[in-house]
Amino acid sequence: MKLSLKERLGYGLGTAGEQFPNFLVQTFLFAYFNLVVGLNAAVISMIMLIARIWDSINDPMMGVIADHTRTRWGSYRPWAFFATIPMGIFLVLTFTNVGLTGGAKIVYCAVMYILFGMSNTASLIPLGSMANVLTHSNQERAVLGSFREFGSSIGNLVGSIAVPMIVTGFINSGMGEARGYQMTALVLSILCFVMLGITFVTTKERIEPPKDQGSFLSSLKVLKGNVPGICIILFFFFITTAIITRQMFNAYYGNYVLGNAELGNSLLMVMSIAPFFILYFIPKISARFGKKAQLILGCAIIVAGGVLFFLAGANGPMNLISSFVVGLGQVLTFSGVWSMIPDTADYGEYINHVHAPGSMYAIANFGLKIGMTMASTLMGIGLMAAGFDETAAVQAAGVADGLRMFNAVSLIAPTVCALLCLIPYKLTAEKSLEVSRTLAQRRGNA
Repeated sequence: MKLSLKERLGYGLGTAGEQFPNFLVQTFLFAYFNLVVGLNAAVISMIMLIARIWDSINDPMMGVIADHTRTRWGSYRPWAFFATIPMGIFLVLTFTNVGLTGGAKIVYCAVMYILFGMSNTASLIPLGSMANVLTHSNQERAVLGSFREFGSSIGNLVGSIAVPMIVTGFINSGMGEARGYQMTALVLSILCFVMLGITFVTTKERIEPPKDQGSFLSSLKVLKGNVPGICIILFFFFITTAIITRQMFNAYYGNYVLGNAELGNSLLMVMSIAPFFILYFIPKISARFGKKAQLILGCAIIVAGGVLFFLAGANGPMNLISSFVVGLGQVLTFSGVWSMIPDTADYGEYINHVHAPGSMYAIANFGLKIGMTMASTLMGIGLMAAGFDETAAVQAAGVADGLRMFNAVSLIAPTVCALLCLIPYKLTAEKSLEVSRTLAQRRGNA
């Protein structure tokens, strides 16, 4: 069925809301822990690695819980909205420098970051899983994927413009840098709560899960023999690594390669604006050439952007063009993934007789988080390889060139790996239609 514009926009606004706290964490947390709290790159990478190890348990568990939740509002909608309350609390605490030292400081940062991640998972996974229960149409899910990426782009755009302004505004008011980040986290938490509230009241879960849902553990069988699902999870991991490294690295790139922090912030803004130039055409590209072709095109564009970044050097306009190109590739790949996860969840149900969209999305989301962790690990490796010293007032000769090289390679190498992951993907639009018809017949006979 075709969803109304109100419902599509409501779903997209939910993603915008989720993007506000996630943008702050993805783009500024590494620098905040490093430059404000005083943790070194190796410790930050270890904290994020520990968080991802826990996510390997927590994310699938949350997916299974959501799949087995039954309320008058549905299975996923209430989780997506109400979990924003603890998420906001822990976001603020993550960006609160309580003045601890030594091991106590490390433990505090790790615990708050992990608790934020858990509450974020409790909202984000059900939100993504809603695509499976809003509609069974393969093409409508492609449209939802575009609206989701539209919301993500709105969140990124607002973040790239507003977050530095909010932080700077609080700092200039006399609060200091640490307090500025804390107040920014509070503002973004409130925005997230409001936006997910709009999603809650404008969407409706229509597809009823089977009465015989099976056990909690059976939901994890959604990946058994599910080659398309495995392909998309691996693709998501690599493409997330490329894009999040670019975002995390931006503060260093602007300051130490371009020598202009404001120009660095403009790169993120341009990267966030780029999707609006192509979002309208994405469902048409998907319908004409297929979702796999959409991902391949997006990867090719990201690789081209990485090459342009390297050739740009410190040239401002060329760097802005490079960032715009990467933004085009990002929206093609991420919107494609969002629309393909529900398809692979249905395929898992088709071959395994297990209805588990939450579990499928949770595992895919874990791939995204591992990509984020890999991005922070690459950040640490890249900074050390370039000879970067966070305590030095002036960086040594050659550091800027090393950082410039890392910026390009960290975009190109993971994206090429993502492309390789698509080779075994064979879930065509025709096969997805067959899957949808079969599942509808099963549910009708249940």
